[in-house]
Amino acid sequence: MYHWLTKRLVAWIEGLQQREIERLHRESLRLKAELLELNDGKPIRLTPEQCQLLAEKAKGLDPETLKRISVVDFENSDPPCPDDTSPDFE
Repeated sequence: MYHWLTKRLVAWIEGLQQREIERLHRESLRLKAELLELNDGKPIRLTPEQCQLLAEKAKGLDPETLKRISVVDFENSDPPCPDDTSPDFE
């Protein structure tokens, strides 16, 4: 009985987490579109300090997950960071 209850609880929590991840992903896409609209469709330029902070935060993330959740599109825009501090998203 305990094993069945544990499995059900884990499945329920995983479902909650997945729904929250999907909600946050939709919100990030909405914010990205809004940001691009406010910036007249031009790429977002980051300062070297912002690039360094972004690179530090991205270090522990899986590259595919990072590409999926990223609000800043590093592949299809002008380089937003100087080459020496550009985060590795490949």
